[in-house]
Amino acid sequence: MSSLLYQASITTLFLLSFLSFSIADDNHILDIRNDPIINGGDYYIVPAIGDYEGYLSYNPKNDLCPLYVKNTYNPTAVKISISGNSQFINLNQRVSIAFNGSNPCNESLVWRRTLKPLARREYITTGGVEGDLSFSITLRNKSRPPFYVLKYWPSSSEVGSLNVGLYYDEDDEPLGLTKSPITVFFEKTSRNNPRVSTA
Repeated sequence: MSSLLYQASITTLFLLSFLSFSIADDNHILDIRNDPIINGGDYYIVPAIGDYEGYLSYNPKNDLCPLYVKNTYNPTAVKISISGNSQFINLNQRVSIAFNGSNPCNESLVWRRTLKPLARREYITTGGVEGDLSFSITLRNKSRPPFYVLKYWPSSSEVGSLNVGLYYDEDDEPLGLTKSPITVFFEKTSRNNPRVSTA
């Protein structure tokens, strides 16, 4: 009898460990291949629009600085990072997002909010402070690939997170703070991991 109780206890502990591991995995943000997003890793952010041919990239808007984040056909890698030494990034965790590459404006490629009072809009641009954790990533649905939405957190604690979406201008789709969030997924930058079918 004691042997049976011992075996039952071991089985229970195993199941509890498995369940706790599964729950932890559910909190991870996943890329298009269902691999956890790595802290400080390089990824493409792909808007879930049409045939998924676009990327969140940057180009000067009207040849002015700072550089505006927008939906383009030019893949530009971003580095997504959190504070601390955790290997993976969890849902709703505050993150810093920064492009990899050169900036003709001679400023950082960290994402930030830029207010344009005349346009009555708030855009997402480069030029942010290194290590500024102003964004978070929330699960939209557990599809294949998993879809997410981006959130912006103002410095004021009295205001909650704001939706990050696209403004649809003529021949231009800049990223900004909008009523409706943009849905995205994440793709590894490695050439050995080409985009898989999302059907």
